[in-house]
Amino acid sequence: MLGTESLQTLGGSGFLQDYPIEQYVRDSKIDTLYEGTTAIQGMDLFFRKIVKNKGKALGALTAEIGEFLSSEPGNGRVKVERELLAKGLEDAQAIVGLLIGHLMSSDQQEAGGDPDNIYKVGLNTTRLLMALGDVVCSYLLLRQADVALTALDGAVSAKDKQFYDGKVATAQYFARSVLPKITAERAIAEATDLLPMEVAEAAL
Repeated sequence: MLGTESLQTLGGSGFLQDYPIEQYVRDSKIDTLYEGTTAIQGMDLFFRKIVKNKGKALGALTAEIGEFLSSEPGNGRVKVERELLAKGLEDAQAIVGLLIGHLMSSDQQEAGGDPDNIYKVGLNTTRLLMALGDVVCSYLLLRQADVALTALDGAVSAKDKQFYDGKVATAQYFARSVLPKITAERAIAEATDLLPMEVAEAAL
């Protein structure tokens, strides 16, 4: 994402080998492929890292984030961003709960179980992967911002002050521009039906 956005600053020339960004864009693609495609990583996260683990690791992570959110924010400058993180975490957890519900209801042994509901899980695991990734990134950025806000009080040089201000601004920008999207992803997950699976192959 960052590579392709950066390439745009060079216009069409960005695709030429005269500029190093072209190489970075090509090389960065391997990150979404070399240990499995993004879709495979999403399914691995849900089935092996959450369900098979009985949610222990995810529970520990959410508890850690919850503890951070309950702590006193640095001089109130990132209060709004903390609230956005809390909402993002809530929405991501709702997606997890939704997928677990679909998984359980796909068991024919259960009363009224519909095995096709497993498709609803597969249609949303990438969405879950990205949502949890955004939550974790924002959490780490806001932790950095708290450290930076504390350090600002003792910053002695203009360079140090600018560095710490940059950490705070980065956390604020990410929380404000990325976290609200998780609410939309939750709504999409909740509205998932089996239409994609019901389209005949001949129609594709």
